[in-house]
Amino acid sequence: MDSLMAALVAALLIRASDPSTDMVATAAERSGRPGSVLSGILIALIVTQAAAAAGGYFIGPHLAPNAQRLFLAFALLAAASSAFWPGKAKPIDAGRFTATGVATRLILGGWTGRSEFVTLAVAVGGTAALAGIGGLIGSFVVLATAAVAGESLWATRPRRAIDWTIGSVLAVAGAWLALSALRLI
Repeated sequence: MDSLMAALVAALLIRASDPSTDMVATAAERSGRPGSVLSGILIALIVTQAAAAAGGYFIGPHLAPNAQRLFLAFALLAAASSAFWPGKAKPIDAGRFTATGVATRLILGGWTGRSEFVTLAVAVGGTAALAGIGGLIGSFVVLATAAVAGESLWATRPRRAIDWTIGSVLAVAGAWLALSALRLI
């Protein structure tokens, strides 16, 4: 259960500062088909979070407990740095294949995604299946909120304040875990 909650909370925080939410909000509003966008989101998250959980399942037994904790600390610190300096998502073409386009963009971005990396790190030190489920739920909640809100409403949120707050929380958690894994605290 710890793996589920850790991955869920991490995914909620990380996705809230992720540029993929802007892409999803834009695709949902410009296409006028938020249901299709939601199905694309779900397909992409099942693929990417399952791959991250499976990777954690296979890597976990080969690492000592302190190394597992240090791996999670590194993942959180990497997510924090990306929250401080977020990238820009290219807008998606609101053509006929909205679900396919969104799923493809999220899957391709998922291989280098912060949320998937933290899910992998949580799965390394915990129960892989629960980490994957937690990452999926947390990511889906944020991305679905962006899709339902649409581009015009989603763009009005205080993005920099959210990014800096989330980045600070992730940096503190990552630093604490790193110091703990190195037995400095």
